[in-house]
Order: sequence, then C-alpha cells, then structure tokens
Amino acid sequence: MKSSYFMPEDKIKKFPPLCAMNNMEGVTLYAIAEPSIGEILPPPLELVDPDNPMLYLYIVNIREPTFAPWYLEGGVGVLAKYGEKTGVYFFNLLLSGPGASMGVFSGREGAGLPKKFCERIVLERKGEYGRCYMERNGVRLVDVELDIGNYNLPDVKFGMENCSEVNGGLETDGGCLLHKYSSDDSGIKGMELIYYDSPSRFYSWEPASASVTFKSSIDDPYGDIPIKSVIGAAWQVSDNWVNGMFSLYSYPRDKTTEIMRYLFSGRYDQCMLYNKHQLYETK
Repeated sequence: MKSSYFMPEDKIKKFPPLCAMNNMEGVTLYAIAEPSIGEILPPPLELVDPDNPMLYLYIVNIREPTFAPWYLEGGVGVLAKYGEKTGVYFFNLLLSGPGASMGVFSGREGAGLPKKFCERIVLERKGEYGRCYMERNGVRLVDVELDIGNYNLPDVKFGMENCSEVNGGLETDGGCLLHKYSSDDSGIKGMELIYYDSPSRFYSWEPASASVTFKSSIDDPYGDIPIKSVIGAAWQVSDNWVNGMFSLYSYPRDKTTEIMRYLFSGRYDQCMLYNKHQLYETK
C-alpha cells in the first residue's frame, strides 16, 4: 500500500464504498418521551404518535464496518414522519475508537447524520447485568443500566426475539429522516430533508429491562430530551447497511436559518458561535 495525494484510478473507482456496519454488539432501548419532545423536532417533520412519542436509543460496538476499523457509536432519536414516510429523527450520535473519524465524516458529510466525536463510550456486560454510557466534555451525557431477562413492560413483544444466527438472522426495514445542506458567506443554503434507507439484520436479541438518564453539557443538550418511561431494551448482535438516500423535501432559502436552529447542537459546538473559545487543561 502506497500513500499519495494523487490516487490511482482503479482505487478511486471504489469510492464511496458500500457502507455497512457489520457484527454490531450492544444495547438497543425503546422508551416513551413526553409530548413536549415535539418542540425540538424541526418542521415539517411531525411525531408519529404526538401523545406517546417513541424514543429510540442505541449504544453498540461496530466490530466490522466495511469502511473503517472498529468503533463505538451511540445515538438517540424519536420516531417521526413526513407525509407517509416514517423514520428515526436523530438528535445526535456520538462516536469513539479507531474507526470513529471515518464514521463521523462519512456519516455527517456524506449522509447528513448529526455525528460528533466524544471522549469515551463504555459498553459492558457481566452475566445478566449490562451497562453503557457516553461521555463528552467531561459530562456523562447518557447512562444506561440493564437487567437482562425481561422488558420493563412485561407484555411487550418485539419481532427480533425470534431471530437466530443459525437461520441467517432476521431482516427488518428501517430508516432515518436527515438533513443535508451547504453553506457559504451568505449562510445555509440548499437544505433538504433526506430519507436514509437503512435496514438491519438481527442475529441475537436478549430482552432486558433498563433505566436511562440524560445529562447536558454546554455543547450537548441531552438533558433536554424529556423521557417519560422505558418500554424495554435488549442486548443484541446485528448488521446494518445503507440501501440508498433520496430527497423528500427542499426547504425554501428563507427557512434554512430557522431550521438550522434545530440542527446546530447535534452537529457543532458553541465555540463555532463565539470569538472567545479557549480551554486550558492539564492532566
């Protein structure tokens, strides 16, 4: 392998790669949010269930991505819709580990996913006990504890309970509602609402009850996510890949600044808005 600022034609023809996040292991959690979560959902998106909004959270080790070394990733979002198209609207995703840089840049610049680096993600299991958390700027933004065996709500059933690696796994549809845009000295322009078609294949799914806490830092307002109750969680192994992306809606230019108010904190830090932004630290 040779490094060069001028890539051979046969190599560059393979770019961008087919993006798949294979052999992921970790936690998936479903909860009910307070209806006020709709206040941080950018229009024209709407909550699928305004009275009982479905919150989705995952923290996993992506052990075999097709485009990078392994990395840890976690995200939180709410089930939303535009017309008849439904998907997860992610408030933010955090990444750490050897492959995190390619995961952040390909996801954010390539697909519009609201990704950032973080200092630490921990994913731990000991028998029937599970724990995962994410830390950024010295704050534990998300903290989840699991008791593997049964969901918080005992009558709940998820289709993934029947998956099996022996039978080739269980494939499920899925997708995200994302935003792509560009910018110049005149501001944000060319903003589009994108559907990101991203199914999964589950190889194992162990039901769990869970507790979750959110906390904010100055740059990451996770504490603004108003969770009401946890439905259930799972320790799971799965693959996830991208079938494609297509535009659902183009925002008028005079609306892009207003929509950016919803999107900024998931993608950028407060230092982007101020001339004075020093941090001095010793360890």
